[in-house]
Amino acid sequence: MSRTDSSSSRVRRRAVLGGALAAGGLATGLTAGPASAAGPRGGRGVPTTVPGEVMADIYEEVKTPYRYGPVLATPPDAELVDSPSVFRHGNRWYMVHLVFREDGYETRLASSPNLLDWTAEGTILPFRPGAWDQKQAAGYIALQDTEWGGSAKLQKYAGRYWMTYLGGPEPGYEGGPLSIGVASTTRPTQPVPWTRRDSAVLGPNDPDTRYWERSKLFKSHVIRDPAARLGAPFVMYYNATGAGGYGNETIGMALSDDMVHWRRFGEAPVLTPYEWHGIALCGDPQVVRIGDVWVMFFWNTIDYEPNGRFDSFACSYDLVHWTRWTGQKLTSSTKPWEFTQATKPWVIKHDGVVYHFYNAQSTTGEQSIGLATSADLRGESTGPIRVSASHTWAFDSPQALVDGVIADEPRWTAYLSPNTVDWVQVDFERVRRCDGFTIYLYDDRGGVQPPRQMFVEHLHGHRFQQVSHARWNPAGPGPGANTVTFDPVHTRSLRVHFVHREGGYQKPGRGIYSGATEIEFT
Repeated sequence: MSRTDSSSSRVRRRAVLGGALAAGGLATGLTAGPASAAGPRGGRGVPTTVPGEVMADIYEEVKTPYRYGPVLATPPDAELVDSPSVFRHGNRWYMVHLVFREDGYETRLASSPNLLDWTAEGTILPFRPGAWDQKQAAGYIALQDTEWGGSAKLQKYAGRYWMTYLGGPEPGYEGGPLSIGVASTTRPTQPVPWTRRDSAVLGPNDPDTRYWERSKLFKSHVIRDPAARLGAPFVMYYNATGAGGYGNETIGMALSDDMVHWRRFGEAPVLTPYEWHGIALCGDPQVVRIGDVWVMFFWNTIDYEPNGRFDSFACSYDLVHWTRWTGQKLTSSTKPWEFTQATKPWVIKHDGVVYHFYNAQSTTGEQSIGLATSADLRGESTGPIRVSASHTWAFDSPQALVDGVIADEPRWTAYLSPNTVDWVQVDFERVRRCDGFTIYLYDDRGGVQPPRQMFVEHLHGHRFQQVSHARWNPAGPGPGANTVTFDPVHTRSLRVHFVHREGGYQKPGRGIYSGATEIEFT
């Protein structure tokens, strides 16, 4: 988890800153086994890296291009809802999630018959006055069947179902030192409190605490490894931050023989952020097994990129050495209700469909649980539209052009571009028919005004070429709506070129540049 807080809004954190395969399974490269993989060898000859072609196959298996609006909103008595973990019990689905209220985290339960429609059930980890976790108790299910496309059910240990949770005594948004606790129950589908221990099982002040976890321990995920490859049947992954509180976050490991007594594994984190730039975060791990590959879903930040808070994955053959995916992000904020972030994954496969649940935050701070799937289950979802640009002013974003908001903010501008002509590129999830669109041009009557001219190109094969018979209304670029129609094309990408009114090398560092607030496709 990441932590940025302000007196005006405590909930806008991060905003400023071998399994059997179901239908549509993976390529045979994933099930060939570790012996076929390239790269250095770990213990017992197991590779420590996962080949690129296997990583690409995993991406094709887990990607979820279809997006739905919030499936679970923040309840009226709370400031936010967050961190879903989803399991099956009997013929119904259940979601453990946290809420922030009264200056702390509680854990609640929701249920669904179909993974799409969710009903709130009640609280399962409430505040406990006087306890070590009296003001923070954010829970995450443990010991779920890790088989991809498997049962998604919780497994018992010692006759009980288990959960780990973020806990602490101090109020505030993730206030004070935070530790990891464990809880258990015999009734995981009932909205009644789970049984908790009187002390944490891992904390930032333990004698064996490592340098990168000496402030706060956050989300944890425990899997069961019957083979005890690392010397214990229970393996925990969790993200933590070191001294200083709201610093960088990394993911580490711990082992247990009984779910209660835990020992840390290794000295260094097993997963670190993609880039150490500004606030560097990765966390909220969830581990599943696809064929012979362990897959860890997690979230990451690259703060200087548009949509720099996103979900991704890493792969491993030995549960210790993880190869990160460096291709397309699994989530990318595209809609108004998730424009600030779409992060913190819980991913399952059921009846051949992949369901990716995540935390969504709007530009005004509202939070909800979003859902993306590998198939269009309602006939109403659309694949994501991704937007890039040849130049973007530091405080703007190309993705603002497809957020559904025509208002002046957020927006894209090419302010102070070194170019006399800049372009915005729109990439569709798949080839689609296009014969026009409306773009809303921004005009601040100063350094950003409508361009002198615009023209449109489409991707044809491996290169862009201009569309035919383009007709603009109005004929010349003007503030607000500008509609263009052209001969139909079938393409995955369009580019809109803007010939700036005045700028680029003509007047370096000053001039009049182009900008827009929205693009609408029919």
